[in-house]
Amino acid sequence: MDMTDISTLMGEDITAENYADIWVALPALAAAPLLGEARRLADSLGCYVHAVIADERLSVQAIAFGADRVHVAVDAGAFLAGQQPEFVFFSVNQNVQAARLAQRLRAGLITDARNVSTSGDSTRALLGSHPIYGGEYFLDFAITSPVKVATLDPRFLPEPFADPSRTGEVLATPATDGGPPTAARDLGRVDYAPHPWRPLTKAKVIVSAGRGVKDTEGFALVKQLAERLGAELAGDQSARDSGWVDEAHQVGVTAQEVAPDVYIAIGIRGDTMHNAAITRARQVIAIHSNPDAPIFAVADHGVVADPKAFLPKLLEHLA
Repeated sequence: MDMTDISTLMGEDITAENYADIWVALPALAAAPLLGEARRLADSLGCYVHAVIADERLSVQAIAFGADRVHVAVDAGAFLAGQQPEFVFFSVNQNVQAARLAQRLRAGLITDARNVSTSGDSTRALLGSHPIYGGEYFLDFAITSPVKVATLDPRFLPEPFADPSRTGEVLATPATDGGPPTAARDLGRVDYAPHPWRPLTKAKVIVSAGRGVKDTEGFALVKQLAERLGAELAGDQSARDSGWVDEAHQVGVTAQEVAPDVYIAIGIRGDTMHNAAITRARQVIAIHSNPDAPIFAVADHGVVADPKAFLPKLLEHLA
């Protein structure tokens, strides 16, 4: 009888991945509250806290704030992809990096997680709440995958206690900047055209369409206005249902919450899910044929008109 037979009898799988400990990507000292949160959970779970930093000068503070081991790596996401973390915490401004890591490790992800805790059972699930409607309500999540990833907002976490007497280990990742990667090949020049749409979350001006534009001809007018203003094109749920925009360019609480300088809603009636997603817009301009449409309640400026009749005149004026 070998070790495999013994592990089988005991109900163990020695081939299973050994995911362990809490890992924190620490881009700057301002994110130190994440270490305090990791330390609190680690003490309850009986595991270690690893901090991944780009600047080795932060290692002393990281250990004082609760890290047991500090890893110096320029790209935290790439470094963590080669590890076996059980829990990974990123700062909330690293949502994209966290999502990429979660996809690569087949992990569950909670963005902007609040009230983070772990279950007391053998699943060691990561529990957290995600704010919606500008923080008026919260959606509760539980991640039970072997790797659990979350982004946390340091502003909503208590300041960590710094213990200068703590000791820890500092490990430097071997540098890879000495020369070109061995797998790289020069394939010559290629023609490149940027994607015509940028992420709505980075847009300064958004022109958004709804069912009130009536048809593809009306949506084409909305698209012309967006091009004329140098704005990003978007739509509400009805625009997506009509096939005019995809999920990445749908405005809504369950899609994209936006905060542009100017948001122009054309033919959008303005349901609760849509209006809650534009609360951070600095200026909202609404064009709709129904004067009682809810969109006018949140708009700074409104035009009561049939979009298909109004937009050609507006485009002519902007020519």
